[in-house]
Amino acid sequence: PLPLPTLRMAAGDLPLADRTPVPRVSKFRFASASSTNEVFGDALKEALRAAQDALPGDARPTFMTVLMASAYCHAPVLDQVEGVPESMVDSRGQEVRAGGVAESIDIIARLFAQRGWTDVPVVGSTVGGYLTEGGEEEGARGLTVTLGYVPGVKVVPFKVPEDVSDSWSQKDWASKASLGDFGSDPHVPGKKESAILLFADPTDPLRTKTVLSGLSFAYPDAKIVGGVAGAVSADHEANVFMFPSLEKAKDKASCLSSSVVGLSLEGDIAVDAVVAQGARPIGPRFQVTQVAGDGREIVKMKELASGADSEGAPMMLFDMCGFMGLIDTADVQEALGFVAMGVSLNPLEEEDCDMEYIVRPISDLEKDGPVLLAEPVRQGQIVRFHVRDGGNATKELESLYLRWQLERSTKGFEGMVPAGAMMFADEYRGKRLFGEEEKEVTMFKKAFPGVSLGGGYFTGAIGELPNFRDRNKKPADPKGAKAGNMTLPGIKLDTFDRHIDKHSVATAYCVVYGPEEDTEQDGEIPV
Repeated sequence: PLPLPTLRMAAGDLPLADRTPVPRVSKFRFASASSTNEVFGDALKEALRAAQDALPGDARPTFMTVLMASAYCHAPVLDQVEGVPESMVDSRGQEVRAGGVAESIDIIARLFAQRGWTDVPVVGSTVGGYLTEGGEEEGARGLTVTLGYVPGVKVVPFKVPEDVSDSWSQKDWASKASLGDFGSDPHVPGKKESAILLFADPTDPLRTKTVLSGLSFAYPDAKIVGGVAGAVSADHEANVFMFPSLEKAKDKASCLSSSVVGLSLEGDIAVDAVVAQGARPIGPRFQVTQVAGDGREIVKMKELASGADSEGAPMMLFDMCGFMGLIDTADVQEALGFVAMGVSLNPLEEEDCDMEYIVRPISDLEKDGPVLLAEPVRQGQIVRFHVRDGGNATKELESLYLRWQLERSTKGFEGMVPAGAMMFADEYRGKRLFGEEEKEVTMFKKAFPGVSLGGGYFTGAIGELPNFRDRNKKPADPKGAKAGNMTLPGIKLDTFDRHIDKHSVATAYCVVYGPEEDTEQDGEIPV
């Protein structure tokens, strides 16, 4: 081929533009930072300072989330921050509670007052550990804060009352949970979307399920993601809290919730919310034929393949070795470390898909007794035993990485750039699942270099299983019945394209995209 001509500049000509690529930056920010300082007030100051430095210029945050280790409210460490004791010990070295989370709310309010953030809402939860793009810490003191800067986006903090109903309309949510006109804006996929970040109290799983069903029904376009409050130790209380302004923070008791608190966002954002699971199914599938204890005890099941009824011992994992060819000894040994119950999302389908189970923890497993669950199931549902599996979880993370790359490229063509992300990991993730630290954080940093990440370890992740809504798949109509209006024993099949639930051994991710900031100057190429 002919050589390219050499470009020469005549005297007085302007130099060629610098074509150095520059990073694409969102106008919005989800700036997260953490601290492991043993003193809560000092830890909060350190994290706030770092997160605030990551906001553009002198930007004022739109909201804040704080995920604090429960050890701050229980460990016997004397902490005095501007006259607010966090926890104290008596002369014998015994712990004396000093208000727990309520006193932490007071410290947050004081720091906000110093900055003049009188109307910046705060939503938070206790956790068993924290996560940021800089690393993670499990089972120790530490906290992470996320300062959201989303000018022009509708942001509504809310607290769900205890008498919530899954049949509430948007009008009910607006008046009874203070969600206002959230959900009223037109929904434009990839451009104008909505999201709900949830933090649930762990004491009433049925109420949490009611909240998830109700929000899913009332706001079908909103991406719902979050976690159930966690704790560092089993003897620690797990709490969630919210206050919309400093004025409201004065009544600390009203900031705490035994139900669910949250933060809704609606406007010029795009949201990618997915759940990565970490358990795999073992053994045959069963249909639940009898339950007790509000659905938390499976008394009888029927094996789908053979049609044989099982009661008591035949259901137990201890006896699964008897199912020759269905489960091997290695599976049984692994199950002894962690066993759970998977509830199928597609009970009318014959083919089995490993990724379409909601995994619920088993609270007790006894010989010749029922299966006792931490979360309820219903008669007629299809279930299958699951075990924690780091290898399976790693493969799913790799698939999620490919999805993230595709989503980021697609949204980039539409002018939307990652503003930040939040990660809600179940307490059985982390080193307990993968055998190494920071597995998920490392994968996220690979997919989103330079993007801020905040999160923690919870008692369960809240979200929608990946790709299920994309399929928008409903069961076939048996005997001419209409899909969306069918019932099995105890099951109404009217929301098969919308499954928001609490998941065990899983992590819920929420990546928020915002419009690109205009950074192109003098011929620079955004990348």
